Amino acid sequence: MVMEQKYGEPERKENVETDMKQFLQSRPVHEFTELWHREGYTKMGIHELLSELYRRFSGDEKKALERGEEILAVLKMVDLSKFKIKPEGLVKAMRKLFGGE
Repeated sequence: MVMEQKYGEPERKENVETDMKQFLQSRPVHEFTELWHREGYTKMGIHELLSELYRRFSGDEKKALERGEEILAVLKMVDLSKFKIKPEGLVKAMRKLFGGE
């Protein structure tokens, strides 16, 4: 859900957080999480990645899931043993691979 914001109007954080919670609890995200969890990723790490992508794509669920799949597929081919098995390790690997801070 994309919200229209008028000039000078503060962003409604509670709505964004509610939308994200609904997104993370949706059936497509549940199926996505289960699939990639079987590939060895932690559920927390997957949700952290999807949360970042959901914010980046302004709440576009489809784009967040598509990009998440692309990123996890690339990470699957990278040796992640030097990263912690925690969400921050997954995000650190993603940032290193795709550039950005």
